[in-house]
Amino acid sequence: MRPFAIALICLSTSIHAQTTHFVEMGGSTISSTQPYYSPAVLVIDAGDIVRWTNVSGTHNVNGRLFNFPGNPEEFYSGPPDNGTWSYQFTFTVPGEYDYHCDSQGHSATQFGSITVLGGNSIGETEALEAVRVYPQPAADVLMIEVGPRVITQMEVLSIDGRAIAVHSNSSGTPLSVPVSDLPAGNYIVRLIGNNGAVNVPFSKL
Repeated sequence: MRPFAIALICLSTSIHAQTTHFVEMGGSTISSTQPYYSPAVLVIDAGDIVRWTNVSGTHNVNGRLFNFPGNPEEFYSGPPDNGTWSYQFTFTVPGEYDYHCDSQGHSATQFGSITVLGGNSIGETEALEAVRVYPQPAADVLMIEVGPRVITQMEVLSIDGRAIAVHSNSSGTPLSVPVSDLPAGNYIVRLIGNNGAVNVPFSKL
């Protein structure tokens, strides 16, 4: 086989490679840990799999069109259940998806969103790979390198997807987000710009 043909096959495989993203479910309304999905916010490619695993409490995954008519297609794990179990769904239609848990009172904190990007966009893949945050963990300021992206707004989200702080981008590279006032723990920085939004996890000392 000619080298050029081999290169084309390798490129096609890399563009359409399927990735599995793992989400943990846990917590309850009667414990110190509120119901949650972790991570609650995902950005994936079309064709990727999301697999939810229950680690504690009684939960489910409800992304049905009846509850979220804006979803491009629906997904549903069945009624809430406890014990250790998993559910997975392959997202093939690009777009914005929302979902929550049906257990009584859980949807107040246990909700999630998934952004599915077109799987064959080489430019978008390169831009996503260019995003880098440091130091990890951060103490006072989180620095962000975004490559070719133009970022207009930066949001700090809790691990369950709640917005904690919003910052407008100022000129300069790399970007900087103050985090000194945040309690120690895990967070997500959501970068909004000309190519859509990117969510990047980080830790705070």
